[in-house]
Amino acid sequence: MEKQNLQLLRDALAAWDIPASDAQLNALVGFYELVTDANSRFNLTAISDERDFVIKHILDSASAAPLIGQGARLIDIGAGAGFPGLPLAVLREDISVTALDSTAKKMSFLSASASALGVKNLTTVAGRAEEQSSLFCKFDVATARAVASLNILLELASPLLKTDGKFIAYKSDASELPLAQNALATLKMRHVSTTSLDIFGNSRALLTFEKLAPTPHGYPRRYGSIKKSPL
Repeated sequence: MEKQNLQLLRDALAAWDIPASDAQLNALVGFYELVTDANSRFNLTAISDERDFVIKHILDSASAAPLIGQGARLIDIGAGAGFPGLPLAVLREDISVTALDSTAKKMSFLSASASALGVKNLTTVAGRAEEQSSLFCKFDVATARAVASLNILLELASPLLKTDGKFIAYKSDASELPLAQNALATLKMRHVSTTSLDIFGNSRALLTFEKLAPTPHGYPRRYGSIKKSPL
């Protein structure tokens, strides 16, 4: 990675009060190299420019790090190539991250990458979120980035969370909130905060929700039903 892009990464994390040792920065740089090397085989990202990758993948993923409680157990829904899950695991060594995605090849790549980089607090699961009944009510935090509309994401995330758990949705703004009110009421969740950021000209809103009570019986539905008739 070019020096100016590494410095950009270092400075931005420091500005957000996210501690990053040389070893952690090296792991993030190493992940960039692994993703770009594998991209032609797995179609992991459309972003090829190094500076854009740092801003739109690594820093964007890292932006939620201050919102995650100490020692949290986190699940990243629709993890894809590993964003935001792997950068969060690298920068928050106190948490455990489960990366969940329906594409097995991507989870195999992410698992191998974590092993190669020495990231010990990330595991992967290949499958659909609504089908992972063994993981329901297991997590303190769920994240999702560029996966689906907010009302769909709430139905996928809620069952995976413990009561009082938090869901952090990475969105460009808060415009989907009004359409998510029925989902929030139905799933016994509430919106607690919106953290708005400008990441080098890219708007990011981190919408945080809290699970107030157990997910009602009958949820989550099959994905076809969720997509056809969102709450």
